Amino acid sequence: MKRQTWSLASVLMLVTTLAPPAGAGEPSLASASEAIDPGKVHVRFKVRVFGLLSINGHFNRLHGKFVSDTQGGTTGVRMQIDAGSVTTDDAWRDDLLRGPRFFATERYPRITFSGTCLARGRNGAMQLAGNLSLRGRSRPVVFEFEPVSAAPDSRAGIYQARTVIRRSEFGLNAMQHLIGDEVEITVAMQTDAAD
Repeated sequence: MKRQTWSLASVLMLVTTLAPPAGAGEPSLASASEAIDPGKVHVRFKVRVFGLLSINGHFNRLHGKFVSDTQGGTTGVRMQIDAGSVTTDDAWRDDLLRGPRFFATERYPRITFSGTCLARGRNGAMQLAGNLSLRGRSRPVVFEFEPVSAAPDSRAGIYQARTVIRRSEFGLNAMQHLIGDEVEITVAMQTDAAD
């Protein structure tokens, strides 16, 4: 079988059209998978500091795959992020984030997301529910997809998947008097018309 490379946005387009109907059980995962093109996926985060301003950061290294069942239907997305690739454009802060008070990257080198439940939310937006594993703890999260710039009759465009987590639920409790507990995570995805 020829292996293809997919951008996560292409996965999104398939997810949108192939999502299981309401009431269907969680799909079972199978062996078929396609690689996500890391050059077209960007994982960013934002957190408030001092209650006044926001600090933005992103991760430079990730890989993942789109998983389909034996009938070719979309069943999920698997992503793995190198926690040590975190950057906020400040070397001191990046070292602090990689250290034992935050990501503890020597002990927990990877952040993973396993999304397997596809559905439409109340507002009609596509949602991908799954488990986020960070610093040795795993919690359920729901990403909501939205188009940012997309032609109506084309797969070309930019999409976002967004969620908000509480860092304290993942053991990231340091400096709570300075840094907010809520962290917004955005996965930005780009696809070309040829995808």
